[in-house]
Amino acid sequence: MSVVVPMRDVGEWVSQTVDSLRDQTLERIEILLVDDGSSDDTVARAEAAIAGDPRFQILQGEGRGAASARNLGISHARGEYLAFADGDDVVPADAYRILYEQAASTGAEMVVGNYLVVEPQRVTTRAQSLPVYDRLRTGITIVDEPKFLRDRICWNRVIRRASWVATGMEFADSRRSNDIQAMTHAYCAFAFDVVPQPVYAYRRRVGSTSMTSSKQQPGPLRDHFTQEIACRDAVARLRDRALIERYYAGILEFDIWAHGIAAVLDDSPEFDEARNLLVELVAAAPSSSFAALDPIRRLAYGLIARRSWELARAVVAGHEGTLEAFAARDLDAQIAAAVLADREAHRSLAIVLRSELIVPMTDVTTPDDEVVRLHRLLQSVARAGVSPAALTRHTRTLVDLPPESSPTTIRAAAERAVEVGSLGTSARKLRDIAAAAARGDVRRSVRAARDVRPHDLVTIAQQTRPRHVRLAVRLAAQRLAAKARR
Repeated sequence: MSVVVPMRDVGEWVSQTVDSLRDQTLERIEILLVDDGSSDDTVARAEAAIAGDPRFQILQGEGRGAASARNLGISHARGEYLAFADGDDVVPADAYRILYEQAASTGAEMVVGNYLVVEPQRVTTRAQSLPVYDRLRTGITIVDEPKFLRDRICWNRVIRRASWVATGMEFADSRRSNDIQAMTHAYCAFAFDVVPQPVYAYRRRVGSTSMTSSKQQPGPLRDHFTQEIACRDAVARLRDRALIERYYAGILEFDIWAHGIAAVLDDSPEFDEARNLLVELVAAAPSSSFAALDPIRRLAYGLIARRSWELARAVVAGHEGTLEAFAARDLDAQIAAAVLADREAHRSLAIVLRSELIVPMTDVTTPDDEVVRLHRLLQSVARAGVSPAALTRHTRTLVDLPPESSPTTIRAAAERAVEVGSLGTSARKLRDIAAAAARGDVRRSVRAARDVRPHDLVTIAQQTRPRHVRLAVRLAAQRLAAKARR
């Protein structure tokens, strides 16, 4: 086993890392520490912790980032398998023995394992948040289990060095997200085994020296989206539609959202390149990959794809000042763009209006003049192109109030809109769940269930009348009769 460890300004933690590597129970192992231009005492502390152990070697990198340092380490590696660690983390004593023995027993080109996430106040396993490490698995592919694309880190696995070289893999020369491209290529190239034991302890650090802490700056954002596009292309080359959909569904829900918010909220020119790459990613996503997203994210991505930055900023930021800012600009065109981008935009806009405008009207601490202003803003947005069908009956009543209505009248109407919805709208939500369940469409059932709010159940309980029950029974009988005739 050859273990490659890039290190830069990790003097505070590198001794613990080296100690954990010295304690490895796998006998035939070499550890290549690559200094990437540290300005602190990282190298001195590493040398002291090594204490003459011949299994360790310190290489001098070029200071170009962890990717370049890892590639340098790989070029010096002699082991049958490659493993990676970071200079501020810890590797459990049996980790490389477990990974190697599993690889040797099946001939796997790659073996990945569960890992620990160490935070200041708690320690968790990755299996708790991503249940793919719950048991031993052999010979699976990324098509079999696309969820592994959620874990594109390099330090919880071993890879056969000959296979790495044969496929021409290397870490991308990037300051940010420099392992996701190589690991995506590895998933696409190799069948792999999975072990349930934690084989790594990732230290989630907070502070300016952590790479994670700088991920929302223009440069790191640009690097991340560039690497994500390379990952997308690797997945696309497998030509598996279900895999491509699952890949996009994952990055839209997690990676792109976590990174992309900064590029949306900050309109400075420094983010222009990152925004262009973000649009390229989102616009290429298949429509089916948006299905399980919540309405706000769907709407935001639709607006991003159409470059409707003002409205996207308002949706992402979610506070009234930004809502007012975009309402002052060609609102009709922006809502039209949103609807063009996503047929669900009407409903998503209605949710935004309810949470950001109507609910604040009901707050007793909201001044009267602010209630009037929020009502006028609601009218402007609703009448600019939001379909009336997306609004509940009580919301439409609120929108239709005369502009000169008193704050008391507006508050009362807003309270009805918040507390009680339209019976038809609420019933349709439950009907959507039942219909999806009847078809066996679990994902659509879950998505429909997310739309149900407590006020929908209150509405059904309060507004259902005997005539509604009789109508439902009659319609059900008609459907059964029609089905019997077929």
